[in-house]
Amino acid sequence: MKPSILIVDDEQEIVKALTRLLVKRYQVHGFTDPQQALAFFESSPTHIMLSDMKMPEVNGVDLMASVYKLSPKTRRVILTGYADAEMAQAAINQGHVQAYLDKPWDNDVLLTTLERLINDLKQENKRAFAVKKLKQKNQYLKDKSEASELISTMMLSSNEHSQQQTERLVNSHNDLINLSANLVASHTQDTSGHANRIAQQAKILAEQAGLPMELGNAIYLAGLFYRIALTEQDANLAGTPLEELKPQALHIWQKLPQLSSDILLDTPMLSASAKIVSSAYFVWGSTHCQLDDAEPFQQDNSVYALAAKILSLVVFLDLYICGQIDGELHQPVAAFKTLKPVMKKYFNGKLILKAEKLLCQPLPDCQYELPRTISQLRAGQVLAQDVFDRLEQCLLTQHSVLTEANLETLKLLQEECEKPMLVFVYSTAPRVKKDADDTTSEVDKLAAG
Repeated sequence: MKPSILIVDDEQEIVKALTRLLVKRYQVHGFTDPQQALAFFESSPTHIMLSDMKMPEVNGVDLMASVYKLSPKTRRVILTGYADAEMAQAAINQGHVQAYLDKPWDNDVLLTTLERLINDLKQENKRAFAVKKLKQKNQYLKDKSEASELISTMMLSSNEHSQQQTERLVNSHNDLINLSANLVASHTQDTSGHANRIAQQAKILAEQAGLPMELGNAIYLAGLFYRIALTEQDANLAGTPLEELKPQALHIWQKLPQLSSDILLDTPMLSASAKIVSSAYFVWGSTHCQLDDAEPFQQDNSVYALAAKILSLVVFLDLYICGQIDGELHQPVAAFKTLKPVMKKYFNGKLILKAEKLLCQPLPDCQYELPRTISQLRAGQVLAQDVFDRLEQCLLTQHSVLTEANLETLKLLQEECEKPMLVFVYSTAPRVKKDADDTTSEVDKLAAG
């Protein structure tokens, strides 16, 4: 699971010294023969190639050029004891070398350089995955559009035609909501599926609280779009833990309910969702809560106020559990234990109990997404999201059923990360979906309702 590095130097002692330095952080493969190193790389590409510049038979420039052809993503670093500007330029141009360090090297500089390159690789993998997902979604929308066009040309009776037109409108409506929600999630760096997850949870709590179906639908859409105002702000704002925000950025978070509500009000179909968002308080459990007096918020029991409380509750809980409040991940059970005293200021006991059961004791008759630490996972659970390794490469795919071998792999990944990890699983086994996209499937229910 550690990043892998291939070291090539014709001096055995240098290979040994570099191996001792890097072995705790990397899977190290050392060679003194460039040809043998290249043969190994052909069958087992590494994340980083670290090579001497001047070696017998094959120099570092030619070696790096060969490595680039085999694996362009591999990060390439040259070490040299020669102040040769011409060879350095050749290494950059022909070998596509990203870093150039002198011999003897400085350990701290070398480690920092390698860490930077690994972080660059992580970001590249993230971008590639995001592009892949976007292409899949675009293809899905294209396929839906082509199917609709084909159906529209069929010879139908007047009743059949009317029904088909209605279905096409519903599908178009759902696709637009899905696409809009994905764009908001992408711009606000919602890589954990936060908006879709809290939308599901809020809708279930609304149903349990006895709210009308149309209000449950509205709260679902409110969950998808409550952060829409952040699309007009710095893209990094949503990804920074709340407790680390500077005053100006924190002020935007505090004003988020009204800012987002103003945007949603421009769309008539989202007017009810806008009303819910405007009455919510997303940082209620923080020292930066924008509520001066909790009592009116707690005592207002109108249906829209109750919907706003539900949204406020699930939003903050998910942000807190996922580390977006204080920068630390929290198990759901521990989160409730910590937050219950402050919860009681804002929410009634019944709602708190329902939320606790929802997150800590999955409801058997509802399918929704739950965050779990590695130690909480069990064989047979179904992944709700892809799981990535330390280099942001996909390790396990969505809908995979966890096996004992998977659990061991995740435990090893947890040990290497040296910090808690969250994995998202379904509360129950996934139902058979007509569509490929979870959000669209959920919106289909809303439209049908």
